[in-house]
Amino acid sequence: MDLQKLSINDIKGFDAVKLRETEKAVRKALLDVRMDIYTAENKHTGKIRGLRKTLARVLTVAGATKAVKTKASTKKTK
Repeated sequence: MDLQKLSINDIKGFDAVKLRETEKAVRKALLDVRMDIYTAENKHTGKIRGLRKTLARVLTVAGATKAVKTKASTKKTK
């Protein structure tokens, strides 16, 4: 799976476990790219922007999913 090319529609199809796994994978990929840049192995600075956008998409979908579940559970208790 190419982490830079994940669309919001792909991410919306993930369940909670897959979202957490994707978040961890993106964070690890960001760390790897940053370390490559600092150690001067490769200068793929453009990858950082794509990975940060993907991470933002994943966190947005995860937050929205969590908010919907919280909202639904509070309606049941009332």
